[in-house]
Amino acid sequence: MQSTRRTTFLILIAFLYLYFRGIQDHGLLDPIEGVNASVALNMVARGHFRDFVFPRVGDLPWAGKTLGFWWLEALLLVVFGWSEFSVRFLSVAATLGTLVAVWFLGRRMQDERAANYTAIIAGTGFSTYVASQLASPHALYVSFLSAALVGLVYAFRDRRFFLLFHASAALAFIVCGPAGIVLPWLSLLLYAFIAEQERFLLSALLYRPGLVASLLLGGGYLLMLHVSNPAMLTLMRYNPPAPAFGSFSSAAALFVLGLLPWAGCFVEALAAILPHRWSSLLSGHVLPSRKEGALLSVWAAVFLFFGLFSGDGLLVIAVFPALAALSGTHFSQALEKRELVSFQRSVLFEVLFFFPLLLVGILWLSHNGSDALQGTLTSIAPWLFFCFLFLFAGWHYARTRQPKKMMLHLCLTSMLALLPQAGILDLLAQGTSVRDVGLFIRDNMERDDIIVQYALNRPALFFYTARSSLLLHTQPIPGVMGQEIPEDLSLVRTWEDSKRVFMVIEKRQQNLTSLPPEVYNLIETNSPPHRLVVLSNRREKTQSGETSLSPPDTRQ
Repeated sequence: MQSTRRTTFLILIAFLYLYFRGIQDHGLLDPIEGVNASVALNMVARGHFRDFVFPRVGDLPWAGKTLGFWWLEALLLVVFGWSEFSVRFLSVAATLGTLVAVWFLGRRMQDERAANYTAIIAGTGFSTYVASQLASPHALYVSFLSAALVGLVYAFRDRRFFLLFHASAALAFIVCGPAGIVLPWLSLLLYAFIAEQERFLLSALLYRPGLVASLLLGGGYLLMLHVSNPAMLTLMRYNPPAPAFGSFSSAAALFVLGLLPWAGCFVEALAAILPHRWSSLLSGHVLPSRKEGALLSVWAAVFLFFGLFSGDGLLVIAVFPALAALSGTHFSQALEKRELVSFQRSVLFEVLFFFPLLLVGILWLSHNGSDALQGTLTSIAPWLFFCFLFLFAGWHYARTRQPKKMMLHLCLTSMLALLPQAGILDLLAQGTSVRDVGLFIRDNMERDDIIVQYALNRPALFFYTARSSLLLHTQPIPGVMGQEIPEDLSLVRTWEDSKRVFMVIEKRQQNLTSLPPEVYNLIETNSPPHRLVVLSNRREKTQSGETSLSPPDTRQ
């Protein structure tokens, strides 16, 4: 027992290092991080109550359902200062909170060894790690949902945990909109219907302390919005897609990648439950030890369906805590019973899943991959190496009938695979970030200069400049009022070869990057000619490979 607790402590320390390392080493990834960071910065900079209930990016009103997340981001900006670390800290901390929650799920369903397996499986998934490194509400949303799931599972034996379920669902509503409270209750309703557990549903509905918590948190939040910003209540009915992950295909891709490297374990754990357990569910004969597994299965199905069809691909990460709990407890039980076939089947499923996915990924990257994504190959290759090592370790120990060593080496390899994943995000940000240009403008330009921002693609620029934003060369955002669109649309040019959008500032300075022919034509047609600063998501490199930022040209 003492050895197991020491292992748990080491796992926690390892995840603290793997998740927090390097979160402030690169600029914000547009557009999802830029919007959230800019809204939070506005709240801090303006400091009036109205600005805390009317989110803005610069002078541009911004519609959203994540007010609670922005409030916490603003608080962290006050505590830690104006930096990338501040706006990403909450996502990392929330993901670590999710791992603590799934650890308690595994402990409740089996033992501390199962809890350790569950936490590692949940923490080493690709999509879970990606969400933890972005300044977005998704990681916090999943953290509250995981806490709500813990409340339900523990409530099978102690109904006082319904309070945790109520409070967590209400908090998920505050940070991520109506889905945060609707989907947990929908999962509970479907479970009660399928398993004929109406008494369990009624106990959750009628638990008075839980009802009070839901009323105070959720009802108080709605009342505040009704008094201060009624339009926000109307906007909650809509579900605009996330700018970067806003389609069914992107959501499906994130879900499939999120199955790595534990896809075979997930399939085996579900296969051990679904074929012969759901018939007993439908007939109402559910053993007490199987109730938790049935609830987790329904929970995962509900959140998978919503994540795929909601238009917000990052929400699919809400599926993985439940899958991790099923897998961790299943393989802990298999170790006790020496069910070697279960481990061998999981390796087979993993091989059948990984190699077709690798082939499809290589073909897609070679034909459709963006320049920024192709620039991350130096980190994708080490990550693939660890995936192959994961497969080899699983195959070797399954063939030699050593399941305990198999789980040990798979856990270690999956945690090591997080190291190159951080490099992928760093290189991707290097190709798309405007951090250096934004800081350069903030430090070197006069107050009366006007920054013309292509706000839909470059919202992170405001975080580094704290200047007002204008929309150019685009249609107004639906549902957002007060958008100022200047008549001169020639200030924004598209470089046709790379489909990049350039932002131009009329200022006599040296260029920060090579100008495309369209911009040269714009210079020549100006009378008198102006020097232009072109802001881009592509930065000019010097011969030494370092980014070059030229000082202002004061001679003209």
